Amino acid sequence: MTVLPLIDSSSVSASSSSSSFESQLNSHPQYINIINQYQNFIKTNNETSKIIERIMPNLTGETLKGDDKINLRTKTLYFINDEYLLHHQEIPPGNSSSTSNGSNYSVTFFHLGHKLTGHKGIIHGGLLATLLDELTCRLAFLNFENQRGVTANLNIDYKQPTIANQFIMIKCIVLEKSGRKCWVKGEVYKLNNQEEEDEVDDDYDLIIDKPENLLTSCKVLVIEPKWVDKLT
Repeated sequence: MTVLPLIDSSSVSASSSSSSFESQLNSHPQYINIINQYQNFIKTNNETSKIIERIMPNLTGETLKGDDKINLRTKTLYFINDEYLLHHQEIPPGNSSSTSNGSNYSVTFFHLGHKLTGHKGIIHGGLLATLLDELTCRLAFLNFENQRGVTANLNIDYKQPTIANQFIMIKCIVLEKSGRKCWVKGEVYKLNNQEEEDEVDDDYDLIIDKPENLLTSCKVLVIEPKWVDKLT
């Protein structure tokens, strides 16, 4: 069984009003589509369904959660082929992607409130960088035998403003792994506004990770230091 550092139920349902946001997300066609993809994926990749996350109370798991802050954070859904979890093999550039033949990626959904803004109505870029750093690392850890590591470098590009009080998806994809180094791409996408769209016209409307929805992207180098045993 693969274990990542503790996420408890209070970290998933992040605020007193989270049940309302959770209900909204659970009925969102784009989210339902991702859940269906995940259910189909784990039918042939059993190891992914055994991943247990652990996020100890920290900046994103405790300090920043709550009403009008991180209103909702879902459990991360991992789409990782069993071969990567069982053997922790080297991953040449371009060998791992979000395709069905080389899946090694994750998705996490959030609802971010106005108390996390910098400019009026716009989520603070530093918060997005923090979430991207955390989630890309968690995916990289799964590709290390010790399942621990640290960020060595993070380069981030802000494509368009992330508006407060909306649902976003953070997608992380392993690009390459060589020895104690793992490169991961992280992307923040907005979901369609259900209040503006009463119905889904076609399958393309169900896709979240398309260019017009991309808000922020980054590339992160995660390393497994020689002193990895000192990490808890």
